[in-house]
Amino acid sequence: MVKDFLVFLDAGHGALDAAGNYVTAPSKQYKHSKGEFHKDGWFYEGVFNRTLTNLVARKLRDLSIPYYMVSHEYADISLNYRVDVANWYAKKVKNTLYVSNHANAGGGSARGFEVYTSPGNTTSDKVAELHWNNVKEVVGDRISRYRADTSDGDHDKEARFFVLTRTSMPAILVEHLFFDNYEDAMLLMDDEIVERFAEAQVRTIIEAQGLL
Repeated sequence: MVKDFLVFLDAGHGALDAAGNYVTAPSKQYKHSKGEFHKDGWFYEGVFNRTLTNLVARKLRDLSIPYYMVSHEYADISLNYRVDVANWYAKKVKNTLYVSNHANAGGGSARGFEVYTSPGNTTSDKVAELHWNNVKEVVGDRISRYRADTSDGDHDKEARFFVLTRTSMPAILVEHLFFDNYEDAMLLMDDEIVERFAEAQVRTIIEAQGLL
């Protein structure tokens, strides 16, 4: 059992099962009028979430950084289960971190990158600020916009998302652009953009160990 540090990786929602069925909520997909995307113009958020999260996992494995995947390969398992698993293992490890990966939807016109934490000033805010800075450095102006709430002195947005308020460790939820916007969706299908998002996340995980 890992004793000192463990990061929990959560690829949001569900994905495609063996029969090619998208096993998550209809709101987590969008059919564009042009482009192939994941299937016949459909962008499946859960598929992207796993593409990115699996790349982060591979990078962590190459660096011998311990991680645990709380999401399923394709099933949209409950948030309660994901959090319960993380909280159980967190009791056995000195320092832990939870990272939930998503892409956003906003009616087609919204664009940009966001990172969320739970309300209040916590260690999660410091981790989110690390990640904001790493994405700005590694991804930079290759994406259209960085969406922030600076009213409390940092860049993260705050929300009472289940995985942010029910986890027993610092947790961030990352929204990687808007999949229902064509330009953002095209960026999310770009291998280099995904690579850069993953690289930024690995750097955040490494640096966050000094905050926990």
